[in-house]
Amino acid sequence: MQRCVDYSQLFSALEKISEVNPSEKAIGIRCTLVPGTVSDIIIPYLEERTKLKAGKDFALAMCPERILEGRAIDELFNLPEIVGGVNEESNVIFAELFRKINPKKDILYTTPTGAELAKLFTNIYRYLSFALANEFAMWAEKYGEDAHEIIKVANCEYPRCNIAKPGFAGGPCLGKDCLLLDNTTFISMVSAAWKLNETIPQHVAESIRKNIGLLYGKRIAVLGLAFKAGSDDTRLSPCVKLVDILKGYGAIVQVHDPCIPETLPISEALENPYVVVVAVNHSEFGNLAREIDESGCKLIYDVWGIFDETSFKKAMYMRLGKGT
Repeated sequence: MQRCVDYSQLFSALEKISEVNPSEKAIGIRCTLVPGTVSDIIIPYLEERTKLKAGKDFALAMCPERILEGRAIDELFNLPEIVGGVNEESNVIFAELFRKINPKKDILYTTPTGAELAKLFTNIYRYLSFALANEFAMWAEKYGEDAHEIIKVANCEYPRCNIAKPGFAGGPCLGKDCLLLDNTTFISMVSAAWKLNETIPQHVAESIRKNIGLLYGKRIAVLGLAFKAGSDDTRLSPCVKLVDILKGYGAIVQVHDPCIPETLPISEALENPYVVVVAVNHSEFGNLAREIDESGCKLIYDVWGIFDETSFKKAMYMRLGKGT
C-alpha cells in the first residue's frame, strides 16, 4: 500500500502565516517533518506567497519538540533544544526564546534539515531498540528460555549493553516517525522493526490461543489500553490492536485501564475471566497479583513481565519472551 504524507495542515498553517505578513518576524517550526520539508516546501511556499526572503526579511528555524509524554513540563524546562535556523540571526532569536524558559538551557545548533533528521533519529533509535528487544523475546521463547532474565544478566554491570525490556511498542510518535524516513530504495532496518513491533499483539493472541484452545465465547480481561504506562493516550496503541484481535477470535473482552475512565472498573474487568492479559505496565497494576489470582482465571499473560510467576498459585503464568 502506498504511504503518502498529508501536508494539508502544514499548508493551512503556512497560508495563515502568509496572510499576516511575516516581515521582521520569527517563524519557529516545532512539529515533526519529513527531511527537506523546510527547504523544499516551507521556505519556497512562504517566499512565493509573501515575496519576502527567508533569513533576510524574516527569521525561520526548525526547532523540533522532543519531550516525553507524562514528563512534558520537566523536560521542556531541562532538555537541550535543537535549533536549525536558516541563518545566524534566526539561531540567536530562538536561542534567546528558549532561554526564557530556562536561562541555563543548552542550545544545539544545526541546519533546518539536520534538525528534522535529529528528531526522527531520536524516535527511530528508540523504536528499533524496542524491536530488537522483542526479537530477543522471540528467540528466547524458541529456546524455552526467559528473555527478561537473560536481558537482566546481559545488562548487569556491563558498560556496552543496555537492552530494553520486550513489550508493546506503539503510540502516535515512534512508529509513525519511522515511516516518515523509510521512503528510500535501500534495504531499511526501519521496515523490519515496524513489521516486528506491529506483529507483537498478534503474537500475544496466538500464544494464548495455542495454550488454551479456542477463544470463542471465553471472557478475557485486558488490563491496560493506553500505548504506554501512566498515559491515557490510546492513539496507535498495540493494546487496542490486541483487543480487536481477541474480539476477532470471538472472545468476550473486558477492558480496564486506570488512566481511562471510559473503561470498566477493575472489579468488573476481573469478573469471572478465563484469561487475564496485563497489557500495560501501569504502576497501579503492581499490587494486583492476588486479585488476579483470585479471579478464577485459568491463564495470566503478562506482556511486560511486571509480575513473577511465583505470585500466582491458581493459574498458568505466561509472559512475552518466556518459553513454555
